[in-house]
Amino acid sequence: MVSITHLKVSHGDLISFQENDARICSEEIRRSFYIEISVDKIIGKFLPVRMWRRTKTEWFHLLKTKRGCHLLLKSRFLKQLCSSMQEEDLERTKKFGSEKVCLGSSFVEHNKMKRNLYHFKSLFLSKRRKEKNRYLPTRRSSTLVYNSSFYSNSTYCSAAPHQFTMKKRIKRIELPTHYSEVNQRTPKAVVSYGPNIGHIPHGIRLKDLNLPLRSGNGHGQNI
Repeated sequence: MVSITHLKVSHGDLISFQENDARICSEEIRRSFYIEISVDKIIGKFLPVRMWRRTKTEWFHLLKTKRGCHLLLKSRFLKQLCSSMQEEDLERTKKFGSEKVCLGSSFVEHNKMKRNLYHFKSLFLSKRRKEKNRYLPTRRSSTLVYNSSFYSNSTYCSAAPHQFTMKKRIKRIELPTHYSEVNQRTPKAVVSYGPNIGHIPHGIRLKDLNLPLRSGNGHGQNI
């Protein structure tokens, strides 16, 4: 499988997946997305502090390890960063007048990433087992994913968190962006960025790859 850790995407870009690798690719994009956001925030605020005098590349590699996540999440510097970001989110929530506006906080997302950072190992092990047993007669089953590995209550979506023991059948792959969708007939991921995504409907789908992505509000407005 081709590594997509450093894949650069922008609003409306289409990412092609091999159908069998779509779940694993989405996990890799999630980790890359959260790590890059955290590194940018840290370097931007705490560069003069000796502890954070690392290059962006060094932090990017460090935060892929348990030691790096522990170092980041236990630091007093990140607590200050968390506090300032929570104040910003509160102001934005007041501005839009609803607690259910999907605002999100990079700190909360990174804290969630800490819980799920090594969850992808089981995906690779599962894929390896499937490759070993591909010639054995097996029954095709639907994709089962951990619902709580995608959303939690104060992040990009207002849905309540679930226990890791709960599984849910889904028809699409959720990516680490503010909004994304995978068309099941053609495994393409549509990536959209933006701090305020309250206006984007959750049921949107890209039906024709030659047509622009629309908001689904009936007015033909592009996202």
